[in-house]
Amino acid sequence: MAGFKHGIFGSTDEGGVRPVLMADTSFAVVIGTAPDADPAVFPVGKPVLIPGDVRKLAKLDMVGDKAGTLPPALEAVYDQQRCTICVIRQEEGADEAETITNIIGGVDPVTGAKSGLEAILDVQSITGKRPRLLAVPGFTNNQSVLTKLLPIATRLRCKVFGDCPGSTYEEAVAYRQLWGDRRLELFWPRMKNAIGDKLVPMSAFALGIEIQKDQNPNHGYSASISNRRVNGSIGTEFPIDYVDGDTNCMAHLLNENQITTVIMDEGLRTWGNLSCSDDPKWQFNSHVRVNDMVLDAITHGLKWARDRKILATFVEDVTDTVQNFLDGETRAGHLYGATAWADPDLNPPDSIIAGNFYLDYDFTPPGIAQAIHVTSHFTNDYADVIFK
Repeated sequence: MAGFKHGIFGSTDEGGVRPVLMADTSFAVVIGTAPDADPAVFPVGKPVLIPGDVRKLAKLDMVGDKAGTLPPALEAVYDQQRCTICVIRQEEGADEAETITNIIGGVDPVTGAKSGLEAILDVQSITGKRPRLLAVPGFTNNQSVLTKLLPIATRLRCKVFGDCPGSTYEEAVAYRQLWGDRRLELFWPRMKNAIGDKLVPMSAFALGIEIQKDQNPNHGYSASISNRRVNGSIGTEFPIDYVDGDTNCMAHLLNENQITTVIMDEGLRTWGNLSCSDDPKWQFNSHVRVNDMVLDAITHGLKWARDRKILATFVEDVTDTVQNFLDGETRAGHLYGATAWADPDLNPPDSIIAGNFYLDYDFTPPGIAQAIHVTSHFTNDYADVIFK
């Protein structure tokens, strides 16, 4: 270095591999109505964090009659898993149309304040946590609400829990045919709460189960919510018949149309693995979530690399950082395997000088045992046992 020096001078090398951390994959936002809520705790249109505390949750129902959609929905979620969750309360309108308008919400042209679905985009700045799961129980059976919600889910890479309307299989399937989004899972029919005095959208119970398995280290975000016990309900609104191996039972027919349901099989159990994707590559909900969670973790974990000089050590540090993370997710059982690399063909000198750097990775998510095939073989081979 230029200039006269005499002594021992210390410095820190800023190169090297960085850890990539997987953020909370189970943080959910629930939107709905609660006319008897404490407005000081749950102001209209504002994202409010409930830190797994039923005392704060109770403020959604100061009267005790579970009016609106939020109290029964949050009860269904908490029956599966006590969790940190975000709630956005909207007012009930004079009629259903006005209520739907309030749920959809928007941006106040004067104050710039957001409400309804639009307020989801304020959740991270208010709570410090990024939404991963979105539910609007009681309203996603409305085409207008779901149409507005899905683009927000795409932007944030969130899973949406939706409900099919109607009292018949045909009505549920007709609603399913309206959608082709890989981040959407649809449920039908509604569930009876534990007391049996209210019908609660199945999506609320499913959301709680998704949170439950995400927070279980033996399962996590790469697991399916299918075939899991449902707590806090005494049954479905309509009987859903199920027989193992019968492709003509109601449960199978619903799953065949990418609708998740609940069956009675040694207790109430969720039944269904499939998203509403129009691309068969993304037919499994768990595969969509693996892609979203891993991609988000990597992009967040490379913030340190922004605006650094693109040197050979930079390429090595970035690639090794991502590879170490992928190896960790593989060891945890969320991937079968994955490889990160910097392709020289995608990084020619003129692109590097222009400030662009391209990193690729591939991955294979775990398969889901949706169909287990057992074959019996009748033979005479063991008849000689009578002579032994």
